[in-house]
Amino acid sequence: MAWAQQLDKIENAVERYDRELVLISDAFDEARNNDGKLVALNERLRLLGKEIIAAGVELSPRVAEIRARLDQLGPVPEQGGEPQALQDQRAELAEERVRVNTLLGKLEEMSIRANSLANEISSARRDLFTSALSKRYDITAAFGSDLLVDLKDRRADLVSKVSSWFSFAWRFKSRAMAAATILSLAAALLFLVFARKMFGEVIRRDPEAEEPGYFARLTVGFSGTLVPAVGVWLFFVLIYALYAYFGVMRGDIGVVFLNLFIGIGAIILVWRLAEAVFAPRLPAWRLVRMSDRAALALKWLVVAMAVLTVADGMVSAMLELVGDSLPITVAKSLISSVAVGVILLIIAAVRPFPVSEGRSDGRWSAWFRLLLSLTGLMLILAALTGYVGFAEFVSKQLVITGAVVATMYLGYLAAYAISREHALAHSRIGERLRAALELSEPQIDQLGLFAGILLTLTILAIGVPVLFLLWGFKWIDIRGWVLGALTEFSVGSITISITGILAGIIVFFIGFYATRLFQRWLEGDVLSRSKMDVGVRNSIKTAVGYGGVTIAGLVGVSAAGLDLSQLALVAGALSLGIGFGLQNIVSNFVSGLILLAERPFKVGDWIEAGGISGTVKSINVRATEIETFQRKTMILPNSDLINSAVGNWTHRNTLGRIEIPVGVSYDSDPKLVRELLMDIAQDHPRILSNPEPFVVFSNFGDSSLDFELRAYLADINYMLTVSSEVRFAVFERFKAAGIEIPFPQRDVNLRIVNDAEAMPTTVVPGDSEFGVIKASRRKERED
Repeated sequence: MAWAQQLDKIENAVERYDRELVLISDAFDEARNNDGKLVALNERLRLLGKEIIAAGVELSPRVAEIRARLDQLGPVPEQGGEPQALQDQRAELAEERVRVNTLLGKLEEMSIRANSLANEISSARRDLFTSALSKRYDITAAFGSDLLVDLKDRRADLVSKVSSWFSFAWRFKSRAMAAATILSLAAALLFLVFARKMFGEVIRRDPEAEEPGYFARLTVGFSGTLVPAVGVWLFFVLIYALYAYFGVMRGDIGVVFLNLFIGIGAIILVWRLAEAVFAPRLPAWRLVRMSDRAALALKWLVVAMAVLTVADGMVSAMLELVGDSLPITVAKSLISSVAVGVILLIIAAVRPFPVSEGRSDGRWSAWFRLLLSLTGLMLILAALTGYVGFAEFVSKQLVITGAVVATMYLGYLAAYAISREHALAHSRIGERLRAALELSEPQIDQLGLFAGILLTLTILAIGVPVLFLLWGFKWIDIRGWVLGALTEFSVGSITISITGILAGIIVFFIGFYATRLFQRWLEGDVLSRSKMDVGVRNSIKTAVGYGGVTIAGLVGVSAAGLDLSQLALVAGALSLGIGFGLQNIVSNFVSGLILLAERPFKVGDWIEAGGISGTVKSINVRATEIETFQRKTMILPNSDLINSAVGNWTHRNTLGRIEIPVGVSYDSDPKLVRELLMDIAQDHPRILSNPEPFVVFSNFGDSSLDFELRAYLADINYMLTVSSEVRFAVFERFKAAGIEIPFPQRDVNLRIVNDAEAMPTTVVPGDSEFGVIKASRRKERED
């Protein structure tokens, strides 16, 4: 009954899949010339294909179950006589098998249709892109009388639509419009003020600095580019979102404003980036060595390219609002492409590098100058020969992609510089961290390494999708790739093939060499700077190596299509036999890993464990080496240190307390004793005044009044030295004050008795050597 209901649900889903495929196919015929609609259809098709495959995966096991049940029932008896219940069950199973096979056939046919349609959509997108780039226009016709007429008409339509939108918004949405604008502006200004207050020294270039370090220049350049750009982008994002939320932004006007906001943000990014790289007014902060005149020229040439590209995009957005015009489209693409090409030729002619006085500045390198010249000439020739679509595409990619790549490269250089040894610790940021958080130089160094890695990953995570978007891909495409890579990888269900085995081998070797590279980086750049013991470093390196190779092997096996569940059974059988023989070694190994992870003690700590007191010399995977105060080395298995109590005198810090017992005679003044002991403690340079030392009147002893001086040391490792010095001082001062330090004594009372009660006497033998101790000449070692 349960499977019958499930089959009904799957049949309904199959009908829905068929209708969806028909709708997508019909929509595809209407959207062949619109790349945005084609991307949306491709995403719908991808999700539908996943649902179809999931339904087939859910239904397939039922076929095997029905076949197994029919095998259990056996063949139909030839002479009849089969019970009616078995006949009914056999008939139901046969009917269900027909339904399941029919559904599986439909699902397979739909999957083929979906794949075929997806291929058609991809082919249509490629053709559309190729057509847009390779189409040739008649530029002489574009600059005829139709251009002036279209300009006049489109300008009138644009003014009319913007005016009507603004009149409506001001009349009915003025409060929401004003509130959204004020909130967005306040948020952006608050961010900029906060950023300048928190990171003012980082983003501000000191004009009086003569030779700032490369790390300082990179950090200031990257942050000085990012912070103002983020402030402007924050304003635009908020105002666009709030306008849309309050219903101020109309759909067609919203496209124009979106392009305007993106364009202004891009111009500001390029401007700040050019200012960071060239720094025409502050040569000391310049990231590239060049003359002041060349720096100023290059900065404004780069900004001019950005302005041209943004203006071209804005005109395209306005044409979408008021209607396309072929003469205007060709004219604006031609002008922007030729202008960008001319700017590239000017940049190639710039002499940026200063040389000795009396000689002209040096040129770019030959290959770079040739690349700029050829690119500029290509843009100009392509535009003038009518291939304005191709020229416009290349010019936009040069400007915007170049700005993004340059920002990413600046960020990478900053991340590399901040992760170098002692780079962050010796910078202004490191000095502020040391003062604010009271961090040591090794801690700041490790923080710089972590910050460099995090910054690199962040740059890649943001920059790579942005580059794909700039190159014409849609966000739906990128999201589909990511989701496909994350969700479509399966283990144990991949058919083994030659390509799968090769992929598994390649994946394993990539993981293997990546593990070795990571080990070398970990040993050379991280562990060597962490002041860890050599044994600990080797243990961590070895554990990372084993873990990396194991993971690489598992991923390689999965990529090859092998079933990991079968390997798990073999590994379980082997581990059972090996576990009995290596129980103690495995226990010590796991205990070593726990010690490395929890860090209850470290190399150099003074610990007490198993009746042993000494200093930890090394922590290895199997055992820990302890050196006693008699210079004897003790090797303790790690499992003993995990399973028994361990005392650590210097776990978190070296602060510790010493306790010195002192006994005085009953004739002494206790208050004077306490005063002398406190004076001794306060006079000793190694005894802390906070926590304050104190004296305890501990007991009335058999022979003395018992006191105890308790004092705290900043370094408990001086306990024996300080205790000895204090005892010397106690003896001297008590002797000068006339205070007696008694030794244990007992009073013996003698009672005289008469002869009747006399005790029997012992007769001493006459041997003259009775009671004499003789030394043996034999050497024997007492056990």
